[in-house]
Amino acid sequence: MKKLFLFTIIFNLILPAYAGGIGYINYDKVFQNYRFAQMTAREIETKEQEIQKYLEQKEEEFEKLETPLQRKKFETTVQAEMKTKEAAFNDYRDKKEEIIYSKIHAVSEKIRLEKGYDAILDARSVFSGGADITEELTKRLNAESIK
Repeated sequence: MKKLFLFTIIFNLILPAYAGGIGYINYDKVFQNYRFAQMTAREIETKEQEIQKYLEQKEEEFEKLETPLQRKKFETTVQAEMKTKEAAFNDYRDKKEEIIYSKIHAVSEKIRLEKGYDAILDARSVFSGGADITEELTKRLNAESIK
């Protein structure tokens, strides 16, 4: 928090030297209203639910095992499978989130260049001034996802 505050103060002292101005976005609002991001979030949630169902199924299977040796072997196998599933899920989620971020960045860069802004910031780092491009960004993102 201190770093963000210091960055903001320094940034606000230096920025007036630039004439182009600043745009800013509310990233959370963009994410909530960007259809592709919402669709992707649902896909990620579905994958997460699949893992949860897998665990529930394995718990049922575990309860049916009779000997401690069978249970120990089963636990070891399930733990290894879960590590693999979690790693695959994390990779999947990270790739999807990177795609969303890249699309948001590309469109915000187009807007920045069109409007002649020096920078586009996250709204949380702007105390006053600047131009809110959140709505325009969201509209363009949704229009591009239709194409």
